[in-house]
Parts: sequence; C-alpha cells; structure tokens
Amino acid sequence: MSKVGVIGGGPAGCLAAATAAFAGADVTLIERNGRIGRKLLITGKGRCNVTNACPDINDFIDNVPVNGRFLFSGLSKFMTYDTMALFEGLGVPLKTERGDRIFPVSDKSSDIADALLAHLKKSGAKLVTDTRVTDVTFENPGFRVACEGGRTYSFDKLILATGGASYRATGSTGDGYGFAESLGHTVVPLFPSLVPIESSDPCCREMMGLSLKNVAVSICDKDSKKPVYTDFGEMLFTHFGVSGPVILSASSHIRTMSPGQYTLSIDLKPALTEEQLDARILRDFSKQPNRDFCNSLGELLPSKMIPVIVGRSGIDPHKKVNQITREERSALVSSLKDFTVPLTNFRPLNEAIITSGGVDTKEIDPKTMESKLVPGLYFAGELIDVDAYTGGFNLQIAFTTGYTAGISINDNRGDRMFNIAIDGPGGAGKSTISKAVSKELGFIYVDTGALYRAIGLYCLRNGIKTDDADKVSAALSEVSVDFTYIDGEQRVMLNGEDVSTDIRLPEVSMAASNVSAIPAVRKFLLELQRKIAREKDVLMDGRDIGTVILPDAQLKIFLTASAEVRAKRRFDELTAKGKEVSYDDVLRELIERDYQDSHREIAPLRQADDAVLVDTSDMTFDEVKERIIQLYKERK
Repeated sequence: MSKVGVIGGGPAGCLAAATAAFAGADVTLIERNGRIGRKLLITGKGRCNVTNACPDINDFIDNVPVNGRFLFSGLSKFMTYDTMALFEGLGVPLKTERGDRIFPVSDKSSDIADALLAHLKKSGAKLVTDTRVTDVTFENPGFRVACEGGRTYSFDKLILATGGASYRATGSTGDGYGFAESLGHTVVPLFPSLVPIESSDPCCREMMGLSLKNVAVSICDKDSKKPVYTDFGEMLFTHFGVSGPVILSASSHIRTMSPGQYTLSIDLKPALTEEQLDARILRDFSKQPNRDFCNSLGELLPSKMIPVIVGRSGIDPHKKVNQITREERSALVSSLKDFTVPLTNFRPLNEAIITSGGVDTKEIDPKTMESKLVPGLYFAGELIDVDAYTGGFNLQIAFTTGYTAGISINDNRGDRMFNIAIDGPGGAGKSTISKAVSKELGFIYVDTGALYRAIGLYCLRNGIKTDDADKVSAALSEVSVDFTYIDGEQRVMLNGEDVSTDIRLPEVSMAASNVSAIPAVRKFLLELQRKIAREKDVLMDGRDIGTVILPDAQLKIFLTASAEVRAKRRFDELTAKGKEVSYDDVLRELIERDYQDSHREIAPLRQADDAVLVDTSDMTFDEVKERIIQLYKERK
C-alpha cells in the first residue's frame, strides 16, 4: 500500500486525497489552515458556483483560454456531471442558474466544504490541519516533507495541491510554486485572472458602490478597434475602477494590460434601441415639462449615476426639459448606450479570484497529473498553469485534476481504469445499489438496461419491429445513446434528447427485451460499454456484465436475494404506486423471468467464476452499499 501525501486542503487536494484513499492508498492530507476549503467558502459570494452544467468536453474546453486541451484526458475521467453526482450523493442538492452555473440549493458554500470533509473522512484519509509545509525533498524514491515546528513526514508519492497566490489570507500564499521549482519544475510567470480592473476616470470614484444589473458591456482594443469581450449581467463601480461578474470575466480575456489600451463600453439600456430609448426619455420629460434636466432622470437612472450622465450629455443641468432639443436628446441617448470607461491596469494578484500561470503543463502528464520530471510527484488545482472563465469552470478544473491525480496514484495502475461489474437476477436491487455506490466512489454509472431500452424506444418511435433483426440492425447507425447529468440526476440521452422517462414505459421494456437478443445490438453496445470502461472508472450492472461485457473487471459482484424477498420488494413497490397486484402473481412472474434469463440462448444469467456472491435477503440497503465499497477497497 502506497503512502501518499497531499499538501493543500482546497477542493483539488481534498478530492485527490479522498479518491486516492478510496482507491486503497494510505493517505495523509496536510492543510495549513484550521479547516479545509477556506478559500472555497468565499467563492461565488459565499454561495459557491461549484461547477457548470456543460455536458460536452469540447464546450468545456472552449471556456478554458489557458491550456484548455491539457484537460481533455482528465475531463474524460471526471466531468461536470460527475462533480454534480458526487455532491448530490453526499447530500448536497444542487440547482442550475443563468449560464448553466451550478450552486447548492442552500446557497451556502459551507455545505460544499462540509461535504468534502465528510467525503474525506469516509475515505479513511488522515487530515493534519494548522500545519504549514516548509520544504519538500525528493529522496529518489519517495519524498520527505518538512513542516513548521520540526515535524517531518515520509511519503512514497506526493500530490501538490497548494492553490495559487491570490487571496493570501485564505492560505493561498504561493508556497507550492516554490516547492515545484525546488523539485526542478518550470513555473510560468504569475499574473491575476478574474480580477477587478482599475480606471483613471474620476466617475468611478463618484459612483463608488453603485451596482448595475442587466447591462451589456464590451471591452475594445485601441489598436484593432474590435471588442475582445462582450457580456451581459452585473457590474460594480469602485474607488479604483470597476468590478463585478462581467468585469471579472472580461479580465480573463485580456492577457496584457497597459493604460489606454482598452476601453470599457457599457450599454445601460440594452433592451431598448436608440429610438425606443429616445421615446422613453420623451415620455419621462412630458410628465413634468418644467422640471430642470438634472432632476428629470430619477425614473431612468440610479441617483449616483445621474450627475455623471448629466455631465457627459453636455446639456445644461438646469435647462427645462421642454426646451431640450432633439440633438441634445441624441447626445443623452449616446451617453446611455455607450458609457465609456478607460481601463488602466489590473488590481493586484492578491485580489484576483484565480492565479494565471503556474507549473508548466508541458512537464505534467495530462492522463495522470504526474510529473514528467520527478516520478511519484503529482499536481492538482490552481497550482497548474490552467485557468478558465467564470461560471464554475475553475472549480471544475480543481475537481477534475484532483480526481485524476488521486485515481492515478496507485502502484502499477498505469492508465487502466477500475471497473466494477454487478450482475444478478431481476429484483435484486442492482441499479439502486449501483447508483449509490457510483456516487460514493465518484465512478461513472453505466446503466446497461437503459441502453437497451433506448434502442427499443427508437425502434418503437420509428415503426421498426423490435423482433426484426435485420431492420433493427440497419437502424443502429442512426442511434446515439449517451449518459449525462442534469441538476445532479443521471439522464439517458437518445440522439440528444432526454428520454429517461420514456424508456421506463411498459411497452419499451418488452422492446428492450427483444432487441437485447439481436447480435448486432449486443455488439453495438458491447463496443460502447467497453470504450467507456477503458476511459473511465465505471460501475456497470446487468445480467452479463462480469461474464461478457467486462470479463477483466477488477471487481465482480453477483447481487442476489431469495425469490420470496425479491418478489416482496417488487410487490411493495407496485402497491406503493397504487397498483392492485397479488404477491403470488408477482412471485410467479419473477420465477418465470429468472428461468428465462438463465436459459436464454445468448448470454444467459450466471455468476462469473471470480464474482463475489452478495445475498441481500437479510441486509439493509446501507449494509449492501458498505459491503460493496469494502470489497472495492480490498481489491485496490
């Protein structure tokens, strides 16, 4: 068993430590603060934008302007929907907001931090807090980690997840960059990303504290005369310049900053055309035609902005509104639709949300996060030279790299993913248990039955008889089946459509049974399932997973229960739904189904020779789940 050290208790370090511990390593996480996730607590204004509901890897990478392609392999192992499944499995319900941003329903970042801590404790990883690491030495093999107070640790392998150099008060003091350099790594120069921007315009100080909502902004380059960034949302004026969500996002699109190079343009009324805005102003003026201009904009603008707009319009503040000319109104409209602010510099790195720069990705294996220079050294999180736009992408990078490092760190594992195959008769509770165990371990759950059902549904919708092997086989080229997570729930996608509900219809069950007997369908799904298993840690359940689909799975389980117990469970389930059934009928149908499954010509139901029998007849749900997790740890 490898002794693994993790330095840093942020989201990347915590998930790396828990994942490595669940995989069987002896893990110690060292955190300089008194609790984990201190910086996490302030993200999203204390609400924690935990990830983004971006189901496609390429779409995700489009939101990572710095070394996005480096993440491709990691995201294939742990994507946004995996993060959502993890936290909902840990008891934190999530919700989706504008821009597919994912937040805890409670709007409390502490719920995410507490869930990470619970996950860490359950994994068996040891947590050492209030301890600052001062030096890391490679001893070839292994590492020596020295801490303040003279305490030292020895590890076989080490994960550096110390975070960036922003928000130093939270413990992100940049220590990890020094450790990386001392071990021979290159650190790309650091600069702030997702950071407020300074301006020399005195109007910012005049409007200090004013928050604008639902405005459109663009950042224009002086040389190209083209916008480098456009957005819609909320911003804030400060004593030094501008801040707020759209400004932070804009900053990540600007790689270098010099005074006068960029200008911020704000459309204060983006929902109105210039003509519509002019008409609105005329209506406001007509309400009190003898009012001074400086006192006429109260319904149009916040009070702090009125003196600034009046000054920019060039209109005499005390001119009566019924005397304002069309040309003067045009100047007013221009001030409202194109309120410009010259930009001069980024705020200091310590005020940035994200540190851009860090350990050079060319020196890290993207499949494992292991150093290409120092064997046994891994990196995770903000320490790596990868950063993204706002919207939950940066936290997802932390989770993805942390998980990838943790799952890759075990001896002799290489790139092989861990596969769990759960077989058993109908009514044994395979799918319910499998989903729960997958969430607990951070695995991808591949619902085999849902794949067959999706093909059956496609045939029914397109008038294809499901017992016509030739026509079903010909239709497979038109079928795309995938899994994704929507609001934390795994969903089945058929040609891009969520069919999770439709595939549970009774007629679809019969269709799925028919198509599952067609060799071409089985070959089609066999290739799909094995491909997923090669690329990700997966748990699959069905009736022939360990014998046919994943014969080399590291853990095979035959989950069963007596026919009487399984029938009683099914009977209770049906009656709870208001269906009138008799227990004897349910039992008879179940026994008949068992016989058909075990005597079918293709892939009959049987226990694999190397599968562990788990009889759930006298076990609670939690006992079954813990038994499977324990078997997993033993196999690691």
